[in-house]
Amino acid sequence: MSILKENKIPVFPLGIVVLPGTIQSLQIFEPRYIDMVKNCMIGSSGFVITLQSKSNDDIDFGIVKRGAYVEIIDFNNNPNGLLSITVKAVNRVSIKNIVQQKNGLHIADIKPLVDPVVDDQALIAKHPELINILIQLRDHPRIKKLPIEIDLTSADSVAYHLSSLIPLTSQEKQSILEAFDASQRMNILSRLITKLSEK
Repeated sequence: MSILKENKIPVFPLGIVVLPGTIQSLQIFEPRYIDMVKNCMIGSSGFVITLQSKSNDDIDFGIVKRGAYVEIIDFNNNPNGLLSITVKAVNRVSIKNIVQQKNGLHIADIKPLVDPVVDDQALIAKHPELINILIQLRDHPRIKKLPIEIDLTSADSVAYHLSSLIPLTSQEKQSILEAFDASQRMNILSRLITKLSEK
């Protein structure tokens, strides 16, 4: 189902940031989110993961209004009674008109955020260090097992996947998610990696 045709999509505020194209495993235990997952699977639809915050000015119900629309790609009932799901982030979105339902679940109007077109080749050539780090990480045995598809010719794919694989804070990942375009995203990531290397 196309996100462009959907409104009033469930919003799942968490302490993490999920970036487009990346995979995230979640354990679900609250009844409202278990119901949300069931309904999404029945309707072959997705939901939005966004950062939960109390310090950001652009929030409502403690929900940051930029997140990622995700689809469920796997699920499992664990022996501990928790529902385990794996989701893949499809694209970044803006979140508006948040409403809280009686069961506590938040739903909202979702609009995909589309980046301006950039010259991927020129942008990637400008940041060879990012490509080199991502290739090293991609070839690691543990990373190879993950069901991710990294496109080394796409600046967005490079930025999002590298950001998800290195130790960034949720706020730093949010800055990557909210970047205006791929060029700004790559510049932010380059600065963050320089900062990490100086530690």
